[in-house]
Amino acid sequence: MAERGLPHAHILIWLLNKLHSNEVDDIISAEIPDPVTDPHLHDIVTTQMVHGPCGALNPLSPCMADGKCTKRYPRPLVAETVTGNDGYPVYRRRSKEDNGRTIKVKVQNQEIEIGNEFIVLYCPLLSRIFETHANVESCHSAKSIKYLCKYVTKGSDMAVFGIASENANDEISNFQMGRYVSTNEALWGLLSFQIHERYPTVVHLAVHLENGQRVYFTEANAAQRAERPPSTTLTSFFAMCEADPFAATLMYVEMPKCYTWNQSTKKFQRRKQGTPDPDWPQVFSTDALGRMYTVHPRNDECFYLRLLLVNVRGPKSFAHLKTVNGHQCQTYREACQLLGLLENDFHWDFTLADSVVSLNAYQIRTLFAIIITTCFPSQPIQLWNKYKDDICEDILHRLRIQTNNPDIQITDEIYNEGLILIEDQ
Repeated sequence: MAERGLPHAHILIWLLNKLHSNEVDDIISAEIPDPVTDPHLHDIVTTQMVHGPCGALNPLSPCMADGKCTKRYPRPLVAETVTGNDGYPVYRRRSKEDNGRTIKVKVQNQEIEIGNEFIVLYCPLLSRIFETHANVESCHSAKSIKYLCKYVTKGSDMAVFGIASENANDEISNFQMGRYVSTNEALWGLLSFQIHERYPTVVHLAVHLENGQRVYFTEANAAQRAERPPSTTLTSFFAMCEADPFAATLMYVEMPKCYTWNQSTKKFQRRKQGTPDPDWPQVFSTDALGRMYTVHPRNDECFYLRLLLVNVRGPKSFAHLKTVNGHQCQTYREACQLLGLLENDFHWDFTLADSVVSLNAYQIRTLFAIIITTCFPSQPIQLWNKYKDDICEDILHRLRIQTNNPDIQITDEIYNEGLILIEDQ
């Protein structure tokens, strides 16, 4: 936990081969992405990786001290990346005249245009994965990694105190540096409590769609990894449920209690020590915990897959997870719905039915858009099919007036126009 109150991590990676300046641009960027070819990355960078702005554009920015930005922004605009003299490369930041992109931001209720000079360094790959602020830089000297390494080398808080003689004529002061121990830390040591402990063991469990696991490879084994990707804790769990009757009685998160994950073989193995299970011979359990990685609800199919893993015992495959009472569902969301793991859409159905009585088509469209984007109904297509005539009523009415033909009936083109208007809400 950082002193600023938010959790973050400092990570330093040593590369096998030195990264040259002409290779930096393939990994690290300091420019605004193209909003047309990569709108997702453009949205992440413009919302998470913009510094300030500060300087003359905003002298009241918190990073300003003595009229200058303490983070050295705005950075110089250059056409190519070059290695700096202080260990920090000068990254490519093209100007507007050099085909560099710009964005508009609000500063003190005024909209101003800024360019690449205010973009914090980022890795496009990591930004797409984590969708948050992730500052990535290339370290070229020991001086530039000093800030990072101090976090793992510093010890307890240090205090400097001086011993001064009462004799006013004494011109020598003896200074000593000692370790500062607070009262609670001293008491902890006197009582011989453990300084560091981790209990119980926590095993991270992978969550991914079928053939959607992350695969790490090198140039030498790329073809092999693509053809036969390594097993994950999830695929190994399916295999154990197929081969081991006891594993078929467990939830995914319960596996680490009775099984250990062998990182080299990528397989679960029964524990050989622990508390014996009275109903299953050769089965031992411990206090180990299994924790699945979280999945954002926007990643809907993977989110519902995780929900099934929390509630279904002993699944033998991805297809088995989607099978409910002998019926194999098309999606994991449908399986969750049949198992009663999701709220039904009765409330939203009732809301739309009530709106049809008192609201016009434009207002119904607005309400439908709000329900879809903020309330996440489990069956949005059913709601659309039920109320699409009411949603598109004004479009049909306008068309009848324009053509002077009151007998025109609603068509798929009218429905499509209604969907376009909903998307524009």
